[in-house]
Amino acid sequence: MSAVYELQCPSCNKASQYNFSDYLLLCPFCSATFKFNVDGGQKELFGDHYIVPNLLDAGTVKELALEWLRRIHHKPGTVDKEFFVVDVQGFSVPVWIISVEGHTAWKGLVRKQNRQVASHTSNDYLTESGQFRRSYRWAVLARSNICETWGLTRLHEPTEPIHVEWDGFPFDSTFSRGRLMDEEQKSAYEARHYFEFKYANGLPILGIQVEEEEGLRRARNHVELYHYKLACLNADYLIDYRTELEVAGIQLIHVPIWKIGYLYRPRSLVRHFYRPKEKRLILDGYGKGILMGELALVYHDKIMINAYVTGFASFIFFLFGISWHPAFLLVALFSLGVSGISIFTSLRKKAERDEEELKKLSASIGSMGGSHANANATGYGRAS
Repeated sequence: MSAVYELQCPSCNKASQYNFSDYLLLCPFCSATFKFNVDGGQKELFGDHYIVPNLLDAGTVKELALEWLRRIHHKPGTVDKEFFVVDVQGFSVPVWIISVEGHTAWKGLVRKQNRQVASHTSNDYLTESGQFRRSYRWAVLARSNICETWGLTRLHEPTEPIHVEWDGFPFDSTFSRGRLMDEEQKSAYEARHYFEFKYANGLPILGIQVEEEEGLRRARNHVELYHYKLACLNADYLIDYRTELEVAGIQLIHVPIWKIGYLYRPRSLVRHFYRPKEKRLILDGYGKGILMGELALVYHDKIMINAYVTGFASFIFFLFGISWHPAFLLVALFSLGVSGISIFTSLRKKAERDEEELKKLSASIGSMGGSHANANATGYGRAS
């Protein structure tokens, strides 16, 4: 467990308790952000620290979650009776925002369109090249444990058909996702203020544990990997690839995040075959949009319900076949086959999904470079 020490703020000179495992310290009295050199004792104020105001409370978050469920559910009128919000937690989470422009040039082999069956000879392919340029405000979580808040490691949902293997995300497009657009409302980036505890409106302030150099390194890795996958979409075989990155600046921003847990308890016959499991949503505390959400019933659940129903039906038809007519035995055998195939398909999909998640986690942790150990979440309270 990290030790806590008393220290005077270099801005207001008031003493308070600080966790020295944090990279930046936050004064609970004047909201000053500063670095502290444990070895030398020097204090240095940090100026590029902002916060996006939190505009929600727990009650409003709960209603927004139910409203989202009403929009996606096939029977909106049943949401209040079948969906139950069981957990609502809010955090003001620190992220490094790196303004970066990436220019990528690529060269590759593209299969000719008139070749139905490829013989993998030089005549089957054309050599093509191209380039593209993109600008981002790339967000990197400023916490050592990137998995401490569910969902934040998977906020990047690109429009291109590529597999995401990094935990960073483009800030502007991500924090405009899912919200009911108001033309007069500023974007989350435009709405930022210089850091003050009052803008959190009661949310716990998570501490800053990752240095800007580490955030910059991870952002470079993320964007380079993203551009590599984009380049691969242009060619069947990529034979040359170069990305040049221009970093314009880096800022630290605390953003309001709400995590919602809910249960689905259907009142139809499905309730006999479905075991309620907690599903989660991630909501933006400024724009009020759903950044990420788990559906109550996914492909695995539907397949397993089908397996249970057909398995039960095979048992009933088996009894009919024994007591009434042998023809029902064929129907029972068919239902049993469908049930077995459903279970096999569900288990296979689950194994593939677990393997994919393991790869994502390994790639995300690998991108951190091992320079920061995982730590428990620490929060700052508002000054009384």
